[in-house]
Amino acid sequence: MIRLSVALFLVQAGFHGFTASIPLALFRAGRPDPEIGAIVGIAALVQIGAALAGGALIDRFGAMRLFVVGGLCYLVAAALLFLTGVGPEATVAVVVARILQGTGIGLALPSALSLVPSLVSATRRGVAIATAGSAHNLTLVILPPLSIVVLDAYGLQGVTALVAVLVVGAIALALARPITPREAVESNLEAAKRRFGFAYRSSWAAPLAVVMLFVLHWGVLTAYLPQRSESAGANIGLFFAADGLFVLLARIPAGWMADRIPPIWPVLVGIAMTGGAVALLFPLPTTEILVVSGTLTGIGAALIVQPLLLALIARSGDADRGSAFALFNAAFAASIAVGTIGTAPLIGSLGFETLLAVALGGLALSAVVALADGGLRHAVNSGAQPGARLEPAQEAGTPIGP
Repeated sequence: MIRLSVALFLVQAGFHGFTASIPLALFRAGRPDPEIGAIVGIAALVQIGAALAGGALIDRFGAMRLFVVGGLCYLVAAALLFLTGVGPEATVAVVVARILQGTGIGLALPSALSLVPSLVSATRRGVAIATAGSAHNLTLVILPPLSIVVLDAYGLQGVTALVAVLVVGAIALALARPITPREAVESNLEAAKRRFGFAYRSSWAAPLAVVMLFVLHWGVLTAYLPQRSESAGANIGLFFAADGLFVLLARIPAGWMADRIPPIWPVLVGIAMTGGAVALLFPLPTTEILVVSGTLTGIGAALIVQPLLLALIARSGDADRGSAFALFNAAFAASIAVGTIGTAPLIGSLGFETLLAVALGGLALSAVVALADGGLRHAVNSGAQPGARLEPAQEAGTPIGP
């Protein structure tokens, strides 16, 4: 479990090493906001397809093989950016790099997370998935501000070199001694329906919808907040650092709560905190406002994501968990794509504030969907989740999950 978490921390440098540095590098190269939003959002758009394809591949070939493939995608993307930069003449290369980064996160992250439940006992899954998630978020804490420092000192080539070293370390750690399940995860679920090798259960729909509606704000912020903050003289790196730090600090407590209390309560509190964070960003930001907003988004994300992940674990089995986590990842990516690429044609006419207002509406709708899923009102480890949408075997009297 520890080796998996360390490998996940290192490999995600392939994505988060460019979370802040790519928008800033494009901005400094004179690219307009609509173009920056489109380029940044390509990775999220590709991540959707990569996660969907990856879910079936994880179920068939195993999580660690797909984890390594994701790492290799990150390495090729870093090498491409190292060679070409992000100037107007390198648009095609930058787009290809973002495609590779989207493919990398679409494979590496769900691969690692889908392996976690089989490494621990059922009563520790919430804390275990939080530990792995914390490793991913630690990358978000460290890499964006570090990448800005490296970008200022050595340019984008320096950032790509740093990222490559970390990703190579992750691949070496994963291959040096294979990470294999220690125990089978029991499940009374009927086999999931599959189409083209990909599994889907109707009980996954509500948690995935909550994710899509909640994450919309993050797409808007990652595409447009860096250059808006730099124009106002505020340090955007501290926003990402605060967000990542407080996701990191809150994940394990949120996982501990998810093992013990109904998911609906932390989810609703997390949505409210995220809404407050978004509301703070309507005026031109100061560094202090960015830190407070990042703190709230970080804690809010942990409170929302951990219970929903545990709910998906309870509503899936070993044979289809790769698909469940891939869909979770795809839901994130789809929402970010809407917030970046989807808003690129609108940012010039509607403005940043209008797009933030739409994101707030998405947060409100996510709360409505969460309340409508009766299964989220009952603790995941208490057995069956009354009120959840049941699979055929459950309707016959079989309880959900172990």
